[in-house]
Amino acid sequence: MTTPHSIRTASESDLPALRALVQAALVHDQDAADVLDLLWTQAGSRPQLRLLAETDGQPVGLAVGALGPATADAPATGHIDLVAVHPQAQSRGIGRTLLTRAEELIAAAGATRLMMRGRPPYYAWPGIDIRYTRAVCLAESSGYTRGREGLNMSVDLRTAPLDTAADEARLAADGVQVRRLTAQDEKPFLAWMTRWGGTWDGEAARALTYDPPRGHVAVREGADGVEYVGFACHGVNRRSWFGPMGTDSALRGMGVGTVLLRRCLADQLAAGLDEAEIGWTGPIHFYARGVEARLGRVFWTYSKDI
Repeated sequence: MTTPHSIRTASESDLPALRALVQAALVHDQDAADVLDLLWTQAGSRPQLRLLAETDGQPVGLAVGALGPATADAPATGHIDLVAVHPQAQSRGIGRTLLTRAEELIAAAGATRLMMRGRPPYYAWPGIDIRYTRAVCLAESSGYTRGREGLNMSVDLRTAPLDTAADEARLAADGVQVRRLTAQDEKPFLAWMTRWGGTWDGEAARALTYDPPRGHVAVREGADGVEYVGFACHGVNRRSWFGPMGTDSALRGMGVGTVLLRRCLADQLAAGLDEAEIGWTGPIHFYARGVEARLGRVFWTYSKDI
């Protein structure tokens, strides 16, 4: 006989128990408790999108959602950021109940589309890690359509080539300086970041909230003074993850990106990490050549019209 469970809105006082729950459920994410804290804040003014499932008064499942506001180009979009069920309580319909309730709340708030994918600038992952088989099955049996694939790469920080002294000297001779972001950079740097489009400027802004900032830039003298020509960030949302990064097209091929990448990874090594994860990887060859990165996690994104 299946033990009945109840669903209610989770509160701040539930967080300690929920951190333990996600640590048990998210076996492929060692920083699962930090992921929960990140996603918890995203519900913002809609705390009802933090749902807790209980059995006999004990937490057994959690769902966290969020509502992306409508814009001039798109209607409001709902995001299912996390559905987690304790391993000892799985196969009881708890995940499906949580997902259904989250969908109902998001639809009632005005969303016309649901997404299971990264939600920059605060995304925890590109989509569903395919090793979480039950989560994949839940999404596909609930009417979601699989979309683009996200790939992550892993870097062993203990063995990766991270020294940049020679390359920095070479770049300096060509008029390009590579250095850490500073608080004084905030206004001009974030203005420059808008040229990249998307949400990279939001992620870069988060890099500046840490002390020291979790980002490095390449600069050179231009007609109007110092100009930015490259950037890279790390630990913006998850301390072991790297990205985003970009280099001005006119300087590509000079090794600017490799220096920025290595400086960020060196920061992570100095912070006590043994491995870094390059999220939502684009140029696989660049990372494999530059820091001996290897292909790692695969994520599937999902969407559904309401």
